[in-house]
Amino acid sequence: MASSITVTTSPAGLEDFIDSIPPSATLYLDLEGNSLSRNGTVSIITILVNPTKITRLIDVQTLGSAVFTTPAANGKTLKTVLEDPHISKCLWDVRNDADALCAHYKVRIAGVTDIQLLENAAHIGDKKYVRGLGICVENDLDLELSESNSWNWTKRRVMNLMTQNIFAKRPLDPESAKYCFNDVVHRPALYRTYLQRSG
Repeated sequence: MASSITVTTSPAGLEDFIDSIPPSATLYLDLEGNSLSRNGTVSIITILVNPTKITRLIDVQTLGSAVFTTPAANGKTLKTVLEDPHISKCLWDVRNDADALCAHYKVRIAGVTDIQLLENAAHIGDKKYVRGLGICVENDLDLELSESNSWNWTKRRVMNLMTQNIFAKRPLDPESAKYCFNDVVHRPALYRTYLQRSG
């Protein structure tokens, strides 16, 4: 697992993370849970902070609603950060993530760019169907073959286990944590790629 991954399971760790977010940051987010939506659960929120590259897996399963209400030294909570339209957030297909945040925690995420829609707008040819993250990482980024193979192997392996509600198991399995990290690590590069294409 990449050394930059930290799973945040305590209020103190959450406070430190919120304090570390620069005002001009762009946040790349992904949520995991069981049937992620208003009808499912939220277990993990993964946040990559750009440009610092700090990545946190925030354990919603353990911390519950305190994830969104715990104030940092600067007075901010994760809820106020996510609802701040001046802090950019980038997600891949925001629909279920936003639905789950609003329904379960009354968080109305703002300042969002949906990278999947950005890809569709920049895509040449048929725009009727949106493309998945996996195919975009594989086709649109110039990754080393070993890195691409490792990324795809982890994604396939963990997706095959999702019916077992693996993101709710504690301690979080290292392969599941790597999957969460992998889901955000290439999003800054994809965002830049599609911005340039739509340019």
